Amino acid sequence: MFFLLLSLLLLLPALFIFLWPVLKGRKHQAEEDRTALNVALYQERVTELEALHAQGVLTDEQLEQGRQEAGRDLLEDTELGAPLAQTKLGMALPLIAALLIPVGGAALYKVFGEGEKVALTLSLAEQPKTAGEAIARLENIVKLQPDSAEAWFFLGRTYMNEQQHKKAAQAFDKTMRLVGKQPEVLAQWAQAEYFSTDKRWTDEMQQAVDTVLAADPNDATMLGFVGIAAFESGNFNTALEAWSRLLDQMDPRDPSARAVLTGVERAEQAINEFGERAVDAEVGPVLPPLPDTASLAEQGRISLLVSVAPALLDKLQPEDVVFVFARATSDGQIPLAAQRLTVAQLPAEIVLSDADALMPETLLSAAQDIQVQASIARDGNASEPNWLSAIKPVTVDTEQQTELVIEQEVIR
Repeated sequence: MFFLLLSLLLLLPALFIFLWPVLKGRKHQAEEDRTALNVALYQERVTELEALHAQGVLTDEQLEQGRQEAGRDLLEDTELGAPLAQTKLGMALPLIAALLIPVGGAALYKVFGEGEKVALTLSLAEQPKTAGEAIARLENIVKLQPDSAEAWFFLGRTYMNEQQHKKAAQAFDKTMRLVGKQPEVLAQWAQAEYFSTDKRWTDEMQQAVDTVLAADPNDATMLGFVGIAAFESGNFNTALEAWSRLLDQMDPRDPSARAVLTGVERAEQAINEFGERAVDAEVGPVLPPLPDTASLAEQGRISLLVSVAPALLDKLQPEDVVFVFARATSDGQIPLAAQRLTVAQLPAEIVLSDADALMPETLLSAAQDIQVQASIARDGNASEPNWLSAIKPVTVDTEQQTELVIEQEVIR
């Protein structure tokens, strides 16, 4: 409705501009009619003067003077200039043409306009009330913007939430066609494809597992999925390993950790009852081994002593989470490696190394100009610490120990 009102506001000036010559023509016609009347009156007056002259009432001079006065009166009542053009169109044809302006405009907009996108933009101002509305809106977005990888991805996630696994797999496949086989999308596709094929494990799914866990051996989405697929296929040992690896990196206070712990307990119980693999076990996922952390632990070593200022001890709880980060100066705040402790473990001597790298491709041994810092986050969120230590530069693979004292409170 808002769009239609704006169109109407633009249409009214257009119609006025188009009809103005017609309306002005009617004024000109009235002026021409008045001129003709004045000429007729002039001729009638001249005729009367000539009749009086013939009767001897007026002399020649008086007749000429009367003619001049009648002529001056005629000039005063009419405007001198070029003759005005008279329209031959009448009113019917201009009015029909004026009506064709909005009709023609609507037809052209239907062909060349973006009415659907306007409607979509207006609809995005309102939150969908149901999952069905959310799906319909996302389906409309990808219809109008088929190259929007983000829209395809969220459509796939919404399909998954509604148990529409086949459509979800297709949406994630479209996303990967646009942005490539990124680990986050590939993990989601593997889950959707698995459930859409009645839980039959395929080589393509295993390739997805290998690709994602090669980029990040601790990818939470993929580890959770491998645990489910392994348990469903009767490969309880693989399920236990995947869920245990996932649980090791989770905050015990995270509500999701309880669900993963339940999975670990179910896998352990199944192994006790049926063995590592069920008798009728089907082909299931193979969990790639973790990188050789023993060799990585000997590379890019940084020796640190982490402690808390005595003035803070009364403000802290033993279970408060401590993070120790190593960052490359050139990359801003993106950590290269990190370890997680608790206040109860402090003071602590720790060693950061390539084994603590957050991504396999960002190793401490390959970085230059490294800085270290420690923090305490009461809610376990490393991005929102409550207390910090000073930032200190370090050099890898040296025997020198760097001390980090957490003493600065973060004011928000």
